[in-house]
Amino acid sequence: MVALAITAAQVLTVADATNTFVQGVAGGTITAGMAVYSDLTDSNKYKAADANLSAAAAVVGGIALHGASSGQPLRVQTAGTIELGAGAAPASGMIYILGGTVAGDWEPCTALVSTWYSTTLGVGIGTNKIKLGISVYGFAL
Repeated sequence: MVALAITAAQVLTVADATNTFVQGVAGGTITAGMAVYSDLTDSNKYKAADANLSAAAAVVGGIALHGASSGQPLRVQTAGTIELGAGAAPASGMIYILGGTVAGDWEPCTALVSTWYSTTLGVGIGTNKIKLGISVYGFAL
């Protein structure tokens, strides 16, 4: 299986009592739906997370809800339910992880590569939605 093909314009937060958000500042070009991490070495600015870059870059802090350029405000969803759109079409019951092919991407757990730092993003719940369950493990398999 391949990474979810997220269309930024279709990324929406879904009404859910468990939704939580943080507000931050982008540390690079961010698009909606991208998994992001807070870079401790750059004033905690949010950057595209990457399972193949470093353990620090795989510490996903949430999912960007809109696009932003470096230095712009960024709203990040950390828990709850998010819609990634029809193009992404996440499979119901599939566990999704942070990918390491393209920064910020979502991969099905079956695509995990042994050199990637493991981070779970959530589970597909149907109708193009994911129930976020971000869990950072901090080690490559």
